Amino acid sequence: MNLPEQMDALVLRGVRDFAIETIAVPSPMEDEVVCKVDTTFICGTDPHIIGGDFPGFWPTGFPFVPGHEWSGTVVKTGLKSARLGWKEGDRVCGISHCGCGYCEMCLKGRYNICLNYGHEERGHRQYGHYTPGAYAQYMCTSIKSIFKVPDSMSLEYAACVDPLSIALYTVKRSRMQPGDDILIIGTGPQGLMAILCARALGAGRIFAAGSGERLKKAEELGAIPIDYTHEDVVERVREFTNGRGIPAVLECAGTSKSLTQACLAASKGGVVSVIGIPHSDPSLPLKRIVLDEVELVGNRANPNTAQPTIELLVNNRIDLTPLMTHRFELKDFATALDIFEKRKDGAIKVATKPNGMN
Repeated sequence: MNLPEQMDALVLRGVRDFAIETIAVPSPMEDEVVCKVDTTFICGTDPHIIGGDFPGFWPTGFPFVPGHEWSGTVVKTGLKSARLGWKEGDRVCGISHCGCGYCEMCLKGRYNICLNYGHEERGHRQYGHYTPGAYAQYMCTSIKSIFKVPDSMSLEYAACVDPLSIALYTVKRSRMQPGDDILIIGTGPQGLMAILCARALGAGRIFAAGSGERLKKAEELGAIPIDYTHEDVVERVREFTNGRGIPAVLECAGTSKSLTQACLAASKGGVVSVIGIPHSDPSLPLKRIVLDEVELVGNRANPNTAQPTIELLVNNRIDLTPLMTHRFELKDFATALDIFEKRKDGAIKVATKPNGMN
């Protein structure tokens, strides 16, 4: 396919300094493909990247094109990509991480913590974080970071595979077994997706700690609500469990208070699986963690869970439609971001359409 030379993209020039600009369409290296982007969802990390919360890290410099929750169609392949079976017309969705493929962590399948992280010259990428991303009409990506989308699944739906597979990874890392109770602290998009994953994996009772409209949404999805604004989360958990606590706890809020609550709400021998990132390191109840053997597990992204996520979706084990609330053309990104950040009109997952509405 003959690609245009230029495309529209969201270009970040500095802290909260962004605009839709015309830039060059990327060309693929031998193990990459170029895709025409269908949908890019706003991730909770995006406002932090745009807001300069990770200076010199995400991104490493300006100008920069963010965006990493995306789907699209392959329009050009590199030589190795073609030899490995990728072709024009393939419908795909992407994840942000691309390990070098050679280091100890990558060889163990833990490419999310690649030892060459941040070194593009050594083969590492993280799309939409420090490698150009998907708020653009065309996206260049390694074939290590894309997955084929079944014909029965819409591309818009598939663009949620990245965040949903993170939620699945976080649930699995809690070592929740079928029938186990699970507590999810935080009812943002990750927390709500974790409810869906926990239910799909056979959780017993699912408790969700949150507030407002999103806590109501958690209840609609099947969780037992705990409103942290006027209830003590740990006390309520103890009441529900006859004082035992909960064997699997997910921390999806990313605050010092919620991390402490998670450690205190876990049962003896329980696992606290953490995906939230607090602005500053919290003080933790280490005496309790040690004496009751509470495990604290950190989670980064979604290694090896994207394909299982696609299978859960295509087999109707998870229904994401209640979370997909808003759609905008890319030119209206400022409005989309404002609605996402301020949670206007019940916003949860807000989609952008770089090539226009379908």
